[in-house]
Amino acid sequence: MTVVRTAAVVVTWEGGATTARCVASLLAQDPPPAEIVVVDNASGRAERDRLRADWGAYPGVRLLLLDANRQFAGGLNAGAAAAFAAGADRVLLLNNDTVLEPDALARLGAALDARPRAGLAGPRVMDLRARTRVLSAGERHVLSVLCVPRTLLRYRRAPTAPYAVRGLMGCAMLVTRACFAAVGGFAEDIEVYYEDVDFCLTAHARGFEIVVEPRAVVYHDGLRGFAAGLTPWAAFLKARNPWLLVRRHGGRATWLGFVPSYAAMVGTSALLYVLRGRTDVARALLRGAWAGAGGVVAPVGAPSRSG
Repeated sequence: MTVVRTAAVVVTWEGGATTARCVASLLAQDPPPAEIVVVDNASGRAERDRLRADWGAYPGVRLLLLDANRQFAGGLNAGAAAAFAAGADRVLLLNNDTVLEPDALARLGAALDARPRAGLAGPRVMDLRARTRVLSAGERHVLSVLCVPRTLLRYRRAPTAPYAVRGLMGCAMLVTRACFAAVGGFAEDIEVYYEDVDFCLTAHARGFEIVVEPRAVVYHDGLRGFAAGLTPWAAFLKARNPWLLVRRHGGRATWLGFVPSYAAMVGTSALLYVLRGRTDVARALLRGAWAGAGGVVAPVGAPSRSG
C-alpha cells in the first residue's frame, strides 16, 4: 500500500493567537499532517519572536520566515514549494484564521483517494463566529458574474458524501503535487482575493477534478464581501482583481455579463460605504476598479497593522 505524505501550509502575517489556534487544530488532526509549514509574511520583530518561541523547536512544525511580504498567493507558493521539496505528495493550504475539526484532514484525503482524477479537495466551510452558518460547500466560479455574492452561487448539497464542484473557497484546500505543478502555483500578481478562483479555473482547464467533502468541516473567521467589512487595502484588491481573472480566463461573451454586473456591485458598494461615512473605502473601490480596467497589476504592498 502506497503511503501518501500530506503536509499543511499556514500563511500568516501578524497573526498572533489566531495563527497559534490554527496550528493547534492541525496538531489535533487524527492523524496529523506529516509536517506543518508556518509561512510568515515578514511580520514585525515581536511577532517573529513569538513564532520562534511557540513553534521554533516544536516537533513536526517548520517556520518559514520570509524577508518580504509576498501576500497570500506568494506565501502559499513558498510554503507549498518547501513542503513538496521535503517529500509531500499533497499540501493542505490554509488561512491562518481557520480551525479544523479533528477528522477534517483524513476526510479530505479519503475524498482524493476515491477520485483518481481529482487534484483538489475542499471542506464544508462554516462561520467561526456563528457555527451553524455555512460559508461555502463548493463555489460556482462563473466569470460573467464573478462579483455576485458567493452566498447566491454556492452549492447547496446534503452533507452526506463527496461531490464534484467548479471551485473551492481558498481558506482551506487540499492540493495534490501533480495539480499544483500543472497549475504552476498561485498567481502572485493577484496577491490576495480571487487567487483561489484563478487556481481552480486553471486546475479545471488542466483536466483536474475538484471535489468537496462536506463531512470535513473547517471553521473560518474573517470573511469579507463587497457590502461590508472592507478596509481600503482589501477594497482596492477586491475591485481590481476580477478584471485580471476575466482577462486570463474569459472570452468575448464573458465581458457582456461581467461589465454590467461588476459595475452594479462595485458602484452600489461604494455608495453604501459613502453613506456609512467610509469614504476611504469607497475611494479605494473606485481606484481598484480604475486600475483593473486599465490593466494595472503593480503590487499594492502590505496592509497596515489595522488591516
